[in-house]
Amino acid sequence: MDRGSLAPLFLLQWFNMKNMRNVILVCSLLICSIVAANPVETGHARASLITNIENSTQESFYVGVRLEMQDGWHTYWENPGDSGSPFEANWKVSDGTVVENVQWPTPVTIPYPPLMTFGYEGDVVFPFKVFRSLDSPLEKINLEFNFLICADICIPESASLTLDLSSATPNLLLSEAVTELPTNFLQTNSSKDQENLKVTFQSSEEITSAYLFPKQDNLFIYSPSQKLVKLNDNTYEITVPLLSSDITFFSGILSLNGEGFQIEESLQSVSSMSLWQAILFALIGGLILNLMPCVFPVISLKVLSFVSMGGDDHAKIRTHALSFAGGVMSTFISIATALLIIRSSGSMIGWGYQLQSPIVVGILTLIMLGIGLVLLTNINFAAGLTTLGSSVQSRNDYSGSFFTGVLAVVVASPCTAPFMGAAIGYALLQPSFATLPIFIALGLGFAGPYLILALKPQWISALPKPGAWMETLKQFFAFPMIATALWLMWVFMVQTSGDALILLLILSLILGVAVWMIATFKGRWKWIGMIMTVITAFQIFNNLPASSTEMKADASAEKWSLEIESEMQSQNQAYLINFTAAWCITCQTNEKTALAREKVKEYLAEENIAYVKADWTNRNEEIAIGLAKYKRTGIPLYIFWKPGMRGSKILPAVLTEDSLIKSMQ
Repeated sequence: MDRGSLAPLFLLQWFNMKNMRNVILVCSLLICSIVAANPVETGHARASLITNIENSTQESFYVGVRLEMQDGWHTYWENPGDSGSPFEANWKVSDGTVVENVQWPTPVTIPYPPLMTFGYEGDVVFPFKVFRSLDSPLEKINLEFNFLICADICIPESASLTLDLSSATPNLLLSEAVTELPTNFLQTNSSKDQENLKVTFQSSEEITSAYLFPKQDNLFIYSPSQKLVKLNDNTYEITVPLLSSDITFFSGILSLNGEGFQIEESLQSVSSMSLWQAILFALIGGLILNLMPCVFPVISLKVLSFVSMGGDDHAKIRTHALSFAGGVMSTFISIATALLIIRSSGSMIGWGYQLQSPIVVGILTLIMLGIGLVLLTNINFAAGLTTLGSSVQSRNDYSGSFFTGVLAVVVASPCTAPFMGAAIGYALLQPSFATLPIFIALGLGFAGPYLILALKPQWISALPKPGAWMETLKQFFAFPMIATALWLMWVFMVQTSGDALILLLILSLILGVAVWMIATFKGRWKWIGMIMTVITAFQIFNNLPASSTEMKADASAEKWSLEIESEMQSQNQAYLINFTAAWCITCQTNEKTALAREKVKEYLAEENIAYVKADWTNRNEEIAIGLAKYKRTGIPLYIFWKPGMRGSKILPAVLTEDSLIKSMQ
């Protein structure tokens, strides 16, 4: 037995009434030495307090408990595994100072066959974040630290530690420990069967070792080894034996080559979806996408063109329908391919990423405006710019139908139909062989009505016969296009600046003049109008600025970050997170009909629910990572949590005042 463990027995033997005064004196001196000293020898470890504070005006900083253990000894993680217990930290600080819960470093496995434990060996630092009010001076931090340290035997040890902030200097060990804390920078997808949990993830680096450390106890079997398999490309799968198949939620740390990643999964969400379910959801979502407001202006053009074909032969109708469907399918496949390429590089983006570029938004603005202006004139769609629109008058222009399909998919990005978000979220977490079929299914769902029309072109006869009324209808459809252009201008302004908007307005004016000249004049003046159109397009590519700003901040909302959820949960602070963007029509509708209403604001205040906003108007990889945490790659997304909940709750994508409040009760 270790000498440290025999010391109490020796003292008891030595103890008697005669020597009581001596014992009291010795113990008093020993206690005083432990309290006063920093570091403190506890028996089988040395404990000390360190900090990264740099000056007396810092409102937040870190304090770390450094534990230097003797060779062969270890202590435990928050879930110790089959045996052991985590440490206890009791802080004594002045009023106005808050010390958060410990931020656990990535543990290691410590096997004692047939048992498996999780913990730390050697030299380890446990960081604690401290918040203080500058109105109440904080000179010293006191800590009662109790921990279990084990080798072949386990011994409870403790130390009373004091840190004098007035003389403290930043410690590089603490800064390194904070930097190496587990992060959320990893996309995962989880599924289960009766015996195992399977976690799929991607990594551009070769993974040679992996282990999932679960935070909850009594969910997993710890002793069997976890199996790591490389599926293909950069995709890996780790299999963890389950204690019970009833698991619906888990959280933990996934250690990959020694680097830790925070994992939080709800197995009742998209993560448990099969490939065939995802394909079915994609088909349904793509079909419903035809009815979404984002797509209506472009789809209306296609409907108008089909009406104009009422007297045409079936072969021509079939070719137009197939051309439109081809544009839809090729665009969905192109988007999927681009997403896979970007994903393989380690970056993270999602559905609607193209509208995060002001250049793309500016181009779409002018396209929508140009089509709207053309619809108000008698310009042949086969000419110039309008090839990008639907061929209403030029019935042999099959390229017009193709590019209308392309345009329909591009402008569909602000809308995510029901089922569609889950399917896309699942797709982007799967290997390439599974991702492409899901996007193809989305395209087939979106193009479905037109593929059916290609099979049954005679159904076109059920539409009203072409006539003079079509000119009026054509002009009417110009206004949804112009309205879409105005909305895109607002998105562009949010993404850039007022000066950039002025440039876009000038380009819009040039385009308007060009369309007027093409419609009004003949000969060289018509060509001048076309040249002006080309110049306008050139200016788009060369002068539109890159994204620089965020959507105007909401005074009632806190800005989202990857750390905010864990921070609020550690403080038992309920929260509602709104993942939104200026270009997301559904998001903006929910803002006006629910989130911005006084009834909702009053409820949040009464229930002490913090309102947090994640603005994805411009590209933001951190927000993409946050979305991936909930198996989503598109918005809107609303996340709610309050004390007592095991995991965060995903709220409905379409909100009203009452439905939002009810979902948070």
